[in-house]
Amino acid sequence: MSFLDSPRRLRWRAFVFRIHLWLGLTLGAAMAIVALTGSIIMFRYELNRLTVPGTAYVTPQAERLSLDELTGIVRANRQRDKFVQASWEAGPGSAWNFRTQSREGHRIHTFIDQYTGRITGQEDYQHKLMQWFYDLHATLLSGNTGRTINGFVALITAIMAIAGLVLWWPGRGNWRFGFRYLRGARWPRQNYDLHKITGFYSSVALLFIAFTAAYFSFPDLYKRALTAVTGTTVSLDPPHAKTRWSNRQVPLEEFLRAAEASQPGAHAISFSFPQKTGEPVTVRLKENRDWHRIGLNFVYLEPSDARVIRSDRFEDQPLATKFALLMSPFHFGRFGGRLGEFAFYAVMVIYTIVGCAPAVLFATGALMYWNRSLSKRRKPAPVFPSPRVPGTELAAKR
Repeated sequence: MSFLDSPRRLRWRAFVFRIHLWLGLTLGAAMAIVALTGSIIMFRYELNRLTVPGTAYVTPQAERLSLDELTGIVRANRQRDKFVQASWEAGPGSAWNFRTQSREGHRIHTFIDQYTGRITGQEDYQHKLMQWFYDLHATLLSGNTGRTINGFVALITAIMAIAGLVLWWPGRGNWRFGFRYLRGARWPRQNYDLHKITGFYSSVALLFIAFTAAYFSFPDLYKRALTAVTGTTVSLDPPHAKTRWSNRQVPLEEFLRAAEASQPGAHAISFSFPQKTGEPVTVRLKENRDWHRIGLNFVYLEPSDARVIRSDRFEDQPLATKFALLMSPFHFGRFGGRLGEFAFYAVMVIYTIVGCAPAVLFATGALMYWNRSLSKRRKPAPVFPSPRVPGTELAAKR
């Protein structure tokens, strides 16, 4: 007797089944919510721009205003805000996006036409529906505590995917049964077939997405594991700056020129303002045929004079650092751009379909449990007629 030929006769398979069953019943709803919200926020950049079409898009012109001029215009409009980042990764036809933080701690996005300097609109992400979906997905609306819980949910999802594959295998002699869907059968059989087929086709992708999801909850653990497995180090922390932002002596545009000069062939797509003493200016860059939507290249510069402290190009990074940088695009499905726009969005569509799988698996699994166990417990005991005893009818009449 072996797993390849007769898996259903093995005792340990019953143990795997119970783990799969009870984890699914107790945490299946949470898995479904996290996965469904992940499918939504995968398109958050596109959906955010669809909600503000007149704000996000501009008419390209021959020359744009400098970063200094654009920052000055936004600063005059948001005088009390702390500047966090300016980004323009969406291309010449999209408005530049300045992210600031209000005194109340709200995340404010100001869109500005980089050719005319006209502010096209502003959004407070504190009350934005897409931000609510993102917070629900990332932290279960519970901050760092929710993020930690989410990490365990991701790891349990990975366990569920592995256990599901084990339970799916029908044996070499019956392997076709694993792919069979009986149309016209009674609903319990169709429900079972839908569960097993959905589980099989989504299991590997769910395992991969869950594995990358746990990185955001346990980054230090993952970094140590990547270092141990690859024999290289993870270098993601920015270097320490010796100068202060308050002592800046060069225009903002100089930071962009210095960053692009340190990485020939790449172009800047965002500028991060230092938030505290010792923090450098960070410029993110993207290569023309980059896998990631917003690139994985960074240049860190001294805040006072734009001297390059460190230039981190993705292709030159240690293997462990590359894996750590790829966790985000791999988890959110924002890669594939190097193969063209069609491939980029095809990957996102596949991720969206996979994101719906946990909801289908939870619903069909719960129906299977109800049909096999709960429905039988709820059935009332049959009522049998009392046997007739001669003479009792006459006695009852008296």
